[in-house]
Amino acid sequence: MAVTADKRAEQPSSDFAPARFMREVYEELRKVVWPTGPELYRYTLVVIFTVILLGAFIGGTDYLLGEFAKRVIYSGGP
Repeated sequence: MAVTADKRAEQPSSDFAPARFMREVYEELRKVVWPTGPELYRYTLVVIFTVILLGAFIGGTDYLLGEFAKRVIYSGGP
């Protein structure tokens, strides 16, 4: 004998209820563990430091490759 599943359980509900959606969003946001003030400050500093470090690396690499291109490629060789 074959086991059949309920068709309603397989398909998501197609009716959209904005109030229900907002209630579920609110319930999910209550489960979130929000960072404390000191954690938020520390995470912000980490992001700023990382952006500065990567910006300096990318800027330095761009500068060096630009100088290389000007001296070697555009001037016709060494």
